[in-house]
Amino acid sequence: MNFRILPLVISLISVLVSMSLLAACATGEKAEVERADVTAISSGGLHTCMLREDGSAECWGWNEYGQTSPPEGETFVAISSGGYHTCALREDGSPVCWGSDLNSQGSPPEGETFATISASGTYTCALREDGSAVCWGRNPYGDITPPEGETFVAIDGRSRHTCGLREDGTPVCWEPDIYGPPDPPQGETFAAISLGESFSCGLREDGSAVCWGSTLDDQERPPEGETFATISIGGGQACALRQDGSAVCWGDNTYGEASPPEGETFVAISIGGNHTCALRADGSAVCWGDDYDGQASPPAP
Repeated sequence: MNFRILPLVISLISVLVSMSLLAACATGEKAEVERADVTAISSGGLHTCMLREDGSAECWGWNEYGQTSPPEGETFVAISSGGYHTCALREDGSPVCWGSDLNSQGSPPEGETFATISASGTYTCALREDGSAVCWGRNPYGDITPPEGETFVAIDGRSRHTCGLREDGTPVCWEPDIYGPPDPPQGETFAAISLGESFSCGLREDGSAVCWGSTLDDQERPPEGETFATISIGGGQACALRQDGSAVCWGDNTYGEASPPEGETFVAISIGGNHTCALRADGSAVCWGDDYDGQASPPAP
């Protein structure tokens, strides 16, 4: 955050507010930024990025590999935070990535344009306008090459597996690791899908959630009788938004990442490793959970 008689007082107040904000986040309480120009937010392993209305990107959190340092002067229409890198799409669909490129996860193929993009731990996947999938980087747990001849309307990847949704809602996953989530339950179709490290969830057309994988912390057991508009999976927790925008989370809550602020409503939500961020309808961002590296402390306007 950006922290002479009247100017000195203002500066002092800013510092005190900042200290209080950081202290709150360290204990799992929410941190927020009152700005009405945020249109998208994406939580990564230890960092978070957002897009403003003008398309500019701003990131915060751990920056060991430059993952919170977007290129200056660029504007984007989509953004995705991975483990140690971040990727975004320009208006013309061309991809730009920054941060770690140890496994070439930050080196998208030249000359390609995409409709959507998903940054994972050591690789990145994107969908062309025709729905065909392209992945780059490396997955130490298996091949990241998408199945031939398939087209998708959505794609998501985590460190151990990748899944896409066909137009009819059937999920297709490739190269799941023996330690990662198994394939989705057969016969199910989904309107949305989100992958975690050890479990995954999908939303049916009626908004009901189906999860599969790890049984630790009841991750695969969404609350009964609930329906949702969107869902996001993290390291060991899941959060979803009801139709009225209220958030429901379940699974691991070691850092308060599964404890959304009470009485709040949101239009978007994104889970990272052990933190969660969401957007209110007015465009302001709120984060909660682990803030050791500042990943849950959105920058001041």
